[in-house]
Amino acid sequence: MTTDATQHQDRIVAVCGATGGIGEALVDVYAAPGTELLLAGRRTKALERLETVAQAKGATVCTAAFDLRDRAALVAWCEEAARRGADTLILGAGVSASVEGIERDSGDVETLWLPEKNDDLLRELDVNATGNILAANAFVRALLLARREGVVPLKHVQIAFVASLAALTGLPGSPGYSASKAALRTYGEALRRLLRGKDVGVTVLFPGYVESDMSRRYQGSKPWLMSAEKAARLMKRAIDGGKREYAFPKILAVGIALLKLVPASLEHLFLNGFFFTVEPDRESRGEGGTKACVEKGCEGDPGEKASACSRGNSSATENDVDRGVSR
Repeated sequence: MTTDATQHQDRIVAVCGATGGIGEALVDVYAAPGTELLLAGRRTKALERLETVAQAKGATVCTAAFDLRDRAALVAWCEEAARRGADTLILGAGVSASVEGIERDSGDVETLWLPEKNDDLLRELDVNATGNILAANAFVRALLLARREGVVPLKHVQIAFVASLAALTGLPGSPGYSASKAALRTYGEALRRLLRGKDVGVTVLFPGYVESDMSRRYQGSKPWLMSAEKAARLMKRAIDGGKREYAFPKILAVGIALLKLVPASLEHLFLNGFFFTVEPDRESRGEGGTKACVEKGCEGDPGEKASACSRGNSSATENDVDRGVSR
């Protein structure tokens, strides 16, 4: 019988978007003795908390604080992850911009196209689609070069994009978000085919409603809402199993797939059951800088911790680990 520790031996897992709700939960499920975690996120204090939690579980941790729209920092982090020999890259950074003032079946959709909404739409596309795609590109380029130079051994590498069930159908309440996540599905599919024979796999994940700061801003129905911890366990299983795509919960994924087979009236009825509006986040309210750490109370330059690494307590007992984890 293999233990959890031996299953994780000598793993290097890189997580971009580690300080989001799903990102934090993924860090928690991957943290284990023998695992090195390379974590990137915007919120310095959250990274420090994750570092403590992961160390208590025996992992070695390196953190980097930057905004995904800081392309130089993003590319540098991805290249470093590849050259350190990361065998798993999880791209989970994402935002859901404000969609307010639209009522169910009112037909009043003009607010979606107000000039002041353009910045929110562009931010969704820039972070959710462009940023994660550029991250994958930088990582793959550096990985293939490092292999040719003999810097890293030839081993299987898995790249995972965290999309959304919203990628599988256009949500009328959040068209920009749906479009940005659909881009990840298409790009991930193309990248997987492009890298065939290179020992690099690509997984695209499609979670439904997951408990997080983002989902708490959704005002409306959130059927089959799942804890971030449960979602992370399901995602880890799909990533480690090399699945090409994984959508959950299954009941919602099947329902969305059937939409293409039913009349438009039934499609409308189904989607109406998931109608929601989105409260503005801090940046939408003008409280966060465009490319800065946006959490109030962040200390120092977000890039200061780019090379900060610490080794976990690999000799910690199970009870010690339990006491060290806090949420």
